[in-house]
Amino acid sequence: MSLLKVTQNLGVRTISLNRPEKRNAFFPEMIQEITKAFKVAAKEKTVRAILLTGEGQSFCSGGDLEWMKSMADYTLKQNVKDAEELFEMYWTIRNTPVPVIGKVFGHAFGGGAGLAAVCDVVAAEEKTQVCFSEVKWGLVPAVISPFVSERAHPAKVREWFTTAKVFNASEALQGGLINFSGSIDQVDGFIEETLKLWMAAAPEALRETKKLHQSYSPINWKQARPKVTKLIAARRVSKEGQKGLKAFLEKRSPKWSDDGQAAQI
Repeated sequence: MSLLKVTQNLGVRTISLNRPEKRNAFFPEMIQEITKAFKVAAKEKTVRAILLTGEGQSFCSGGDLEWMKSMADYTLKQNVKDAEELFEMYWTIRNTPVPVIGKVFGHAFGGGAGLAAVCDVVAAEEKTQVCFSEVKWGLVPAVISPFVSERAHPAKVREWFTTAKVFNASEALQGGLINFSGSIDQVDGFIEETLKLWMAAAPEALRETKKLHQSYSPINWKQARPKVTKLIAARRVSKEGQKGLKAFLEKRSPKWSDDGQAAQI
């Protein structure tokens, strides 16, 4: 079974993550396929807009469990290469010349929330759960951090990244991570209306407008890329990272203090 479902109708290329049995969790081969799919779409003049979504009950739950297991045995060099490929996926989607709209539902955890962040417009079903859980497992939301920080409100990003809490679509909307929240029918309606507006715009003007807007980004991307890829690689092989990954794989909460108890106020 293909890891993606790619279709096109009236200038709209739909790229749908296709691992419904795994809540569309991604791993290296899938990351490479997503990157390739967007690079191909970027070169085709018949593509006027892209819809990024997922099959099944969840948009994307982040990294695949088996991939997480293999990370524990990666060398630092292997982890850097792995992180660079992940960064390239987000970078490719962000820089796709045509506008990208994301349809988010179910779960958008970790890297899945990162996929939402690199879309130009995002509509999320109101029951969607979002989480940046990395610090809970001794890791850092490094690769996705510049993309999420570019999009969402700084105060909310700091809260989400440091607390690793699960939050809903309403909070994601308030924090600037998404553009619209509602029932699944309302989400579909919003997406349809947005696509109609894009289709009514002059194609070259739309591309140039997206490119212009991106040129104002406050992120220094030349510095960010090596910084975040090396950081996550170092965290994965660190003592804390190894301890957190082991706990994650064993489906238990890691104990970061001697007594394992949360601070009391």
